[in-house]
Amino acid sequence: STIVAGYAAWLMLFRREKTVLVVATKFKTAANLVIKVKKMIKSVPDWLRISDITIDNQASFELNNGSSIKASTTSKNDSGRSEALSLLIVDEAAFVEDMDSLWTGVKPTISTGGRCIALSTPNGVGNWFYKTYVGAEAGLNDFNPVILPWDVHPERDQAWFQEEVKNMNRRDIAQEYECSFNMSGETVINPDDMERIKNAIIEPKHKTGFDRNY
Repeated sequence: STIVAGYAAWLMLFRREKTVLVVATKFKTAANLVIKVKKMIKSVPDWLRISDITIDNQASFELNNGSSIKASTTSKNDSGRSEALSLLIVDEAAFVEDMDSLWTGVKPTISTGGRCIALSTPNGVGNWFYKTYVGAEAGLNDFNPVILPWDVHPERDQAWFQEEVKNMNRRDIAQEYECSFNMSGETVINPDDMERIKNAIIEPKHKTGFDRNY
């Protein structure tokens, strides 16, 4: 979220009339990201801050170059429908209920050159975030997949990891630290068994049937 906030701050400072919308499962979560963007812009040195905040609210603000950002909740399917967005940020996208309907509503608002950043920890398979990420890896959509597990942090080693997860269950570890879709979420079959079966799949030696698919 810090990297995404930095990108939003850059976009608003150095581009005119950019509209950024942040949505999340909870309004407070979206508002916190907006506040993070605001702090970054206020922390920019004077010689680099070419735009200043003119309208400042708790969950939104606007710069004098016409760029603006605001927070919204995903509880209603019409979030962002009527806006022409330059950047849509969906925080904790894997946990947003009915994200498919929300995406259907907001996708046209970024079709004229806007972009979308969907960030989240995994929450099992089958949801919009999972399907979008897997589709991006396969080149089936326009998203760029980025994965950031715990060990990309330069100050975190195996000893740190063992200390952090010693009181956590396997599902929470997979979700919060390992970026694993199969191991996170609630599944009927044990995720370890699912992974073992997946890795054991091979092409059949012979196919038969009327469609050669048996």
